[in-house]
Amino acid sequence: MLGSAAWGHANGGRLTLAQQWRFAIQTVVAQLRLRWLGRGAVSDDMRQRWSRLEPDRIELPDTPTVTRVLELVRQSMPVWLCRHSLRTWAWAALLAQRDALKPDTEVLAATCLLHDIALLPSDRPRAGVRCACFAVQGGQRARRFLQEQGWSECRAHAVEDAICLHMNPDVPLCAGIEAHLLQQAAAMDVIGARVNGIDASSRHAVLIRYPRTGFAQRMSEAMRLQAERAPETRTRMLWRMGFERAIRRSAWER
Repeated sequence: MLGSAAWGHANGGRLTLAQQWRFAIQTVVAQLRLRWLGRGAVSDDMRQRWSRLEPDRIELPDTPTVTRVLELVRQSMPVWLCRHSLRTWAWAALLAQRDALKPDTEVLAATCLLHDIALLPSDRPRAGVRCACFAVQGGQRARRFLQEQGWSECRAHAVEDAICLHMNPDVPLCAGIEAHLLQQAAAMDVIGARVNGIDASSRHAVLIRYPRTGFAQRMSEAMRLQAERAPETRTRMLWRMGFERAIRRSAWER
């Protein structure tokens, strides 16, 4: 699967010409779907789903590994990016409530907190790791860290795969509940994708806890630097297709 951990191990996150076309088409289709969904009124079914949402129940799992992951994130990321990671967890937890999904909450928390661990330019690849794509590099770093905490290969790989996939325009449930929720939640936080799928009071509760102060500008700059550093990657493709405009004109910024 394009964007998976196996794909990233094979090529470091570089798209072939054929894959660039495929990725561009997938992105356009996803954008059109979002615009179509955004035009519709809130359905009775969605209002019923909102009744399931309990923002007070989105606390991180109280486990030693999640505690260490959070420490790593706070030590290695600036505040704005740390808050983005925490909001991503919150949106993912709310989306799981809304859609009655049952993720492994520890895997989901680690995935959301670590998904941008390699985003900033200061995070250079370690010796011997050839990753053009920050998501591929970040997935590999996350897997190694979790294995050092005693996680099984299977659970650590699930986190790696989800992080590698999150730059895709869509990640279906068949790729894993945690991977699906990460992509949905990260896209919601960065470009406002499907933001109306969460009711206003729940959105407000998350933003009070983890403010978006200066986020759009800083994320735009980080993605621009990644696009410049890493040609032939999904980041570069998204940038060329108007990702900066999507960040700055998201529903969050209106």
